[in-house]
Amino acid sequence: MWCSGPTARTCKKTRAQRGLSLIELMVVITLLGAFFGMVYESVIVGLRSVRSAGSQEDVRLQLARTLDFLTREVSVAGNVDNAEDQRLQFDADVDGNGTTENDINYQVVSGDLQRTYNGTTVTLIGDLQTLDFNYTDATGANLSTPVGSQPTRDTIRVVHMTVTAAGANGATLSVMTAAYLRNNS
Repeated sequence: MWCSGPTARTCKKTRAQRGLSLIELMVVITLLGAFFGMVYESVIVGLRSVRSAGSQEDVRLQLARTLDFLTREVSVAGNVDNAEDQRLQFDADVDGNGTTENDINYQVVSGDLQRTYNGTTVTLIGDLQTLDFNYTDATGANLSTPVGSQPTRDTIRVVHMTVTAAGANGATLSVMTAAYLRNNS
């Protein structure tokens, strides 16, 4: 507080002592609201991005697990009955008990990868865009599909598999692997 004259009535309060006017207070509140709104929006966008990445990783892991299962079964195939672009049927001892299970069939039906064996069909994974099988012989040459009239393990040495599915935000995910058929020759 400062005084311009000898009496206390002429003393004026400084700006800090008077406080903020209503207009100044409204401007400060508006600026703080805008700032916190931007911070909130940034946090929400970040959380959505993390959720989307997690969802996409879940789809990729599910594809990889499914192909791992398929690869293990194909690698013990005793005979290949049907080798097409999007279908593979074979005989194999998949449970390791010494008995060959016949007509194990993998194919995509209405976007679902299905495994049919012994009259029972099980959906392994859904919402696929494609499942592609490609085959190579003992020399490494690509075989055209369907592979011959009687594709065998001796004709087909490697089965290349590619599964494609839609991930989060419309992204396309592809997982590839190869199964080397055992050689009994």
